[in-house]
Amino acid sequence: MIKNTIRQVAHSLGYRISKISDLSEPVVYPFIDVLDLVIRDFLRMKPDVFFMQIGAHDGNFADPIHHLVKQHHWRGILVEPQPQVFQRLKQNYQAENQLIFENAIASQQVGETKFYTIRPPEGVEFPLWLEQSASLDRQKLSGALFHWKVVEKHPDIPDDFESLIEEVVLPTVTVESLLKKHQVQQLDLLIIDTVGHDFEIIRSLPFDRIKPAVIHFEHSLMSIRDRDDCLDYLKEQGYKLAKVTVDTIAYLHAPVRHWATEAW
Repeated sequence: MIKNTIRQVAHSLGYRISKISDLSEPVVYPFIDVLDLVIRDFLRMKPDVFFMQIGAHDGNFADPIHHLVKQHHWRGILVEPQPQVFQRLKQNYQAENQLIFENAIASQQVGETKFYTIRPPEGVEFPLWLEQSASLDRQKLSGALFHWKVVEKHPDIPDDFESLIEEVVLPTVTVESLLKKHQVQQLDLLIIDTVGHDFEIIRSLPFDRIKPAVIHFEHSLMSIRDRDDCLDYLKEQGYKLAKVTVDTIAYLHAPVRHWATEAW
């Protein structure tokens, strides 16, 4: 009786009360790979794809195009700043001789800059998703370590997790300098994963000369202002946008349905 009364009151206020499912065991759902569908559509127009992947990591773990590169033997440029990870990247693609590898940071100018990585304690091997938190922004990396230590309670992260952060100086390149260096005249697909710096890469593109048909980037680590500015910027360039969990796919040739953007 009391439960029904509470439900009725909640319903009158616009709320619904329901029992929370037991989440002790993870549930895996067969989510649609939207990027794969977009690429399949684009391949009908242009089967010979040339891509650039910025923040390629090892080319395997949580990589959105690894299977497509190997299946179609795409030509492309893969950019990864972390030296040890870069060696794994080359090894994972050792059979794909058509690929170009660049051990550098994609930036707005050519030169060098500070980069922050994680140095695990001796004898400890951190999960790859923590390794992927390496960033140009020390605060972002510190925040990731705090999350996995305090919220997720990862047992191998010490209380003084700031001591795990290592500052290194690495070379920087621009998208335009890479395009010129490798004489790229057409870029079909751009994949970006730079821990919050994706918009800086996007707005450095020479859209007046080269406009990728598909751009895939992570919006979740951007500030709200940068995210909104990035979406507006891509819209001005003629792209249609799809939100897929933490990522956005921008596609020049997509059919569209217009929504309000407040829920992005």
